[in-house]
Amino acid sequence: MDKESLSQLIEISHAVGAHREYVQAGGGNTSVKSPDGRTMAIKASGTALASMGESLGWVELDLARVRAIFERRDLATLETNEREARILEQLTAAVVGGRGRPSVESVPHALLGRVIIHTHPVAVNAVTCGPGEKALSEIAPSDEPPPLWIPYSDPGWSLGMAIRSAAGVYEKKHGCLPAAIFLENHGLFVSASQAGECLALHHEWVSRCERYFSPKAPPLRSAPRLDSASLRKAMVELRRVWREARGVPLLARLSDDSELIGAACEGTAETLAAGALTPDIIVYTGGRAVLADALEELATKLKPALAESAPPRVALVKNVGVFLLAEDARRLEAAEQVAASAAKIARLAAGSGGARNLSRSAAEFITNWEAEHYRAHLLESADAPPAGQVALVTGAASGLGCGIAQGLVEAGAAVAFCDVDQPGAEAAAAASTEPRRALPVRMDVTDEAAVAEGFDQVLCRWGGVDIVVCAAGIAPPYELVDMPLDKWRLALEINLTGYFLVAREAARIMRAQGDGGSMIIVSSKTGLDASRANSAYNATKAGELHLMRGWALELGPDGIRVNAVAPGNVFEGSRIWNPEYIKVCADKRGIKPEEVIPYYTSLTALKREVKRSDVAGAVVFLCSDRARCITGQTLVVDSGQVMVR
Repeated sequence: MDKESLSQLIEISHAVGAHREYVQAGGGNTSVKSPDGRTMAIKASGTALASMGESLGWVELDLARVRAIFERRDLATLETNEREARILEQLTAAVVGGRGRPSVESVPHALLGRVIIHTHPVAVNAVTCGPGEKALSEIAPSDEPPPLWIPYSDPGWSLGMAIRSAAGVYEKKHGCLPAAIFLENHGLFVSASQAGECLALHHEWVSRCERYFSPKAPPLRSAPRLDSASLRKAMVELRRVWREARGVPLLARLSDDSELIGAACEGTAETLAAGALTPDIIVYTGGRAVLADALEELATKLKPALAESAPPRVALVKNVGVFLLAEDARRLEAAEQVAASAAKIARLAAGSGGARNLSRSAAEFITNWEAEHYRAHLLESADAPPAGQVALVTGAASGLGCGIAQGLVEAGAAVAFCDVDQPGAEAAAAASTEPRRALPVRMDVTDEAAVAEGFDQVLCRWGGVDIVVCAAGIAPPYELVDMPLDKWRLALEINLTGYFLVAREAARIMRAQGDGGSMIIVSSKTGLDASRANSAYNATKAGELHLMRGWALELGPDGIRVNAVAPGNVFEGSRIWNPEYIKVCADKRGIKPEEVIPYYTSLTALKREVKRSDVAGAVVFLCSDRARCITGQTLVVDSGQVMVR
């Protein structure tokens, strides 16, 4: 593909892909034909438009070979799955550049203008799923060729054939191909000769649809806040039902999206429960939403629905809210985006006669279509545990807590970065390898109410807690005779009371979930071998180890494992090893401050500085199934400075 055409493809893809009202999850397609009209670069199947780049997310197709698909008379006689497999073979054979799988909509893209944008804008689909073709006469200006309306057709070959036939009639009547095509219960195609022109045309049609609904749509309603006890009970039941039916962990979210909250409080809930409105909704949220009249009914209503061919990932409770359900964070985010747009489509259409769901046969086609299975598969995680599990780490704004939290994110867990330092927790979460699986939570571990509120935030976001790591701590560096009482008491509050409050809250939730769990106590080599001028740290780190052993005995019958890591000196990103503390250590050893880190490293058997990632690796191991028979133990990560006796 020539450089200019590829640049235009990336331009239009990024422009529409960044707009949630235009594109949700991995939906939408874009394409640009070469100046000579011989090839076409099109988005690869399953690629998010916003992530397309010069070397990824698109494929280049030989247009003559794509258009030849229309001439194959045998395709109409084949059974659906065989036909679609043959078309995929033909499209794959037409690839001449790029990387990825050709889009399922390559066939209709081959028919239209040079630059094409195909999206599923909320306002447009409020038309295509609502008042339909009759609304276009009000929306379209009278001084330009009208848009083309296509009655619902199954995506892929059927849609391509429908567009081919209708566009041919349109061209004879108007002397040009349609610049805009409205697809019933599907979305919008616009085409033009240049990227800027195509983007402007796309924006104008979406704006026209938004103006059409603005005076007609009913206002949003809000729901009362769900109390902590009800939230916890509902999440425990949802995770239990899901685990029993599907045998995998569940991430569940009580959405704070205003459209979804409004849907639970309005008549549109019935529309969402009756079936999907568009193909994308089936791919990302299932064939329909579950609807319960009361929170107590939710798990009962969900259980039989999970046996359906396209099980629901959206559950509405009237006048309470909407729960999103998925095996991992990527699918959860996609489900929330698509469900929120479905709720808005239903709300906008409600002011113009209501929304129409896809027919049963249309929904079955999408459910059974290999191409959509492929798109959904791209969202799945193949990682071993802790992937799909929820972890909470205290002291995660800096130092060891931050390193452990980021290590758990890298291992696949959804992780709450908890710290009294809210900006620090936000920065640490944002810096993780997968920010959508990182939630910053302000938590003062010495405050009982703040700890409970922090856990509730995590349950609202992801539905439960499977792993808890207590890592918040301080180390006031004073000789015994100089130790201020307030510093001693603060160390006890954070390093012991804080661990107790967090572990107690975690144990209550894990025990209610009934699926075991893992707790990790971050102690220190100092908990095993005391150091000078460190009374509070010595006492609390040793105390943490004994708390861990007692909790392991108490919680073992519930399948909850409790272990400790005892790191050596971890200087990287540490707030404990601050300049003041390093100076105290230097004075204690009679060395210069810049010699402190090399000195302490020299005390280890391996002569190797311990990094945060070393401790994070130990924590990930202890939380994994590989450590399923390990509890009540202390894993020392100190390069061999202290030997466990």
